[in-house]
Amino acid sequence: MKKNITINGKIIKSINEDIYISGQITLDMMQGLKKNRIDLLINNRPDHEDINQLKSKDIKNLASSLDIKYYNIPFSGSNVQLEQIHYLADLLKNNDKKTLIYCKSGARSALIWGLSSVIYLGFNMSDVMDDISNLGYDSSIFPNMVEYFSNK
Repeated sequence: MKKNITINGKIIKSINEDIYISGQITLDMMQGLKKNRIDLLINNRPDHEDINQLKSKDIKNLASSLDIKYYNIPFSGSNVQLEQIHYLADLLKNNDKKTLIYCKSGARSALIWGLSSVIYLGFNMSDVMDDISNLGYDSSIFPNMVEYFSNK
């Protein structure tokens, strides 16, 4: 069952009971993530995208102190690479932890989640597009991206 989480006024959107998508998280949200049993963080945002943006190493250090696993798969816009999509799929298929995938707004995290789910994990493209749309993100480019990466 899909159930969003709110931490310090920020909504963490649920794809399913184990996978969540959000925009940039903050250090003061980390305790709330742990309290909500998020035990895996995946950052899709490159450092230095914004002037006041948290550095990935700072989030990683705090995550580690809270026994939250942290992975950095940064990319800008829709410039995701096939290796990054495959890496995320590997993390997700062998994962039994509640997971938060985040970036600046959540849009590119929804995109890479969708690509890894369809291309490597066997999810139905129409269902994934519905999931992305239900999160509030545009899924119109998604079929073209699946076709592009599936032919590489």
